[in-house]
Amino acid sequence: MKSQDRYKQSLLLVALLAFAPVVLFGKVTGNISGTVRDAQGAVVPGVSVTAKNTQTGVVDKIQTDGAGFYNFPALPIGTYDVTFQKTGFKEYQETGVLINVDSARTVDAALVVGAEKEEVTVTATAAQVNTQTTQTGEVVAATEMENMPLNGRSYTDLLALQPGVVPIGVQMFGTLSPANSLNDGTLSMSGQRDVNNGFMVNGANTVEGDMGGTVIVPNLDSIAEFRIITSNAGAEYGNYSGGQINVATKSGTNQFHGSAFEFLQFGYGCAVLLLGEPRDLETEHVWRHLWRPHRPQQGLLLR
Repeated sequence: MKSQDRYKQSLLLVALLAFAPVVLFGKVTGNISGTVRDAQGAVVPGVSVTAKNTQTGVVDKIQTDGAGFYNFPALPIGTYDVTFQKTGFKEYQETGVLINVDSARTVDAALVVGAEKEEVTVTATAAQVNTQTTQTGEVVAATEMENMPLNGRSYTDLLALQPGVVPIGVQMFGTLSPANSLNDGTLSMSGQRDVNNGFMVNGANTVEGDMGGTVIVPNLDSIAEFRIITSNAGAEYGNYSGGQINVATKSGTNQFHGSAFEFLQFGYGCAVLLLGEPRDLETEHVWRHLWRPHRPQQGLLLR
């Protein structure tokens, strides 16, 4: 009987491991939190707080606790309007709150006594400093990626533009290149070895487990933004002591989106070599012509 019980327990353990969800190492969402007070500075509990994504129309609701505090822990990237409502106070709204990958925004509210039909609207400033974490790094949005000159259209070519990132590899036996032989991102960040960097796509680990770098480089047009953390990464990014790169792909909105692009790189527009020698256009293969037809990158979100 004991052997049968152990056999059943082993089968159960294997089944649990087989159907367990994929572990996400980094967040692709952000959070908005804050404290609600009245005109005298006292905290106001029981305030109804809503966060509306202006691109999708999705609304999240919560109430402040006894200390007047609220928190939306996992909001998809986008721009939000945050509204505060409580009987006896004017409605307070802050618009244009931008949420990036793994970002934390503080939106405090000061409610004023008055009729509920009256409204106080505040527009968030363009420069919103993250005061809730000590992470250092940068968020690179889709617009920046599209406007930067890239030889190969790989987001990993932009990593070396950040302070503390050095384009040097120390692998002894080389690395496994992603599809189309794109840059695998094996760079030294903040003095760490290139094999110590973490790469994630939508929170899933994409690190090449043997020699480092990433084995998945999404199409540039499918990336909404990516965050590169060069130091002081949070605990959710464990296992890697170097830089952390978290890519978030595009998702649906209430507007149908598509894209088409054409890039032409030819030898006559290239600079001469370091010593002024002419380029050998045939052997260098500097002619490049990339074209993609119109295809949807963001679908319609039906509600």
